[in-house]
Amino acid sequence: MERLSRRIVAFTLIELLVVIAIIAILAAILFPVFAQARGKARQATCLSNQRQIGIGVLAYVQDNDETLPISNYPDSTGVTNTTWQYAIDPYVKANFPRTINNTVGNALSIYVCPDFADTSASARPSSSYSTNRAFFGTLDANLSAGNRTLAVSLAELKTPAQDVFLSESTGGCVWTEGADDPAAYASLGGTLKSCTRIYLVGRTRHSGGANYLLGDGHAKWFKAPTPSYTVSGSDYVPVRSDTGVAYRASISPRAGAWFRED
Repeated sequence: MERLSRRIVAFTLIELLVVIAIIAILAAILFPVFAQARGKARQATCLSNQRQIGIGVLAYVQDNDETLPISNYPDSTGVTNTTWQYAIDPYVKANFPRTINNTVGNALSIYVCPDFADTSASARPSSSYSTNRAFFGTLDANLSAGNRTLAVSLAELKTPAQDVFLSESTGGCVWTEGADDPAAYASLGGTLKSCTRIYLVGRTRHSGGANYLLGDGHAKWFKAPTPSYTVSGSDYVPVRSDTGVAYRASISPRAGAWFRED
């Protein structure tokens, strides 16, 4: 009886070690798969956010002479800005504040991408998405008068199903130029360049690509070039996209969508 008991114990220990080894191997295989699945779920949530924002934008347009909300404009102080999120918030009901600086640290409803990762003290997760300045315009307090533009009407869009309304960004600005062409990017200065840089970083947010809201109200994921940019000294040099989302139709006519129609 004693010998039998010892044999059973020895066999059980070996079996346990084998099972642990198998579990470890399976975990090593499956954990990346689970992480990828969670990433896809966050990507889907982000896509849903943009679709709902698109409904809010188009509802605003219907109530305001077919004109898009302006990206931002100086508030009563003339120093900080009121933004497009505040304009469409009556249709979203997220209590978005009039002054954008009051959103620091606040994750407000559908304005936040689940993969927004800025953890700095000045982070604005509710600025996860940026409008396209070519269509939404901007009267940004940080821009010179010559660079300030007004929003356009829907009637001015030539290819709404391919016109970018909203792109993902890293939260520093609420609008972007979307300039991925090195020459076009190099010609920008100051705020125009820094508000493009947030897009270059943001366009690889989900599985090497990003979600975009297009002018007809639909949202879609587009793959970004790899890498999205290179670093030259203290500046970024964008890598141009010819098949995903591009800056200008004339530069990348085969792209799926554009920031500027030309």
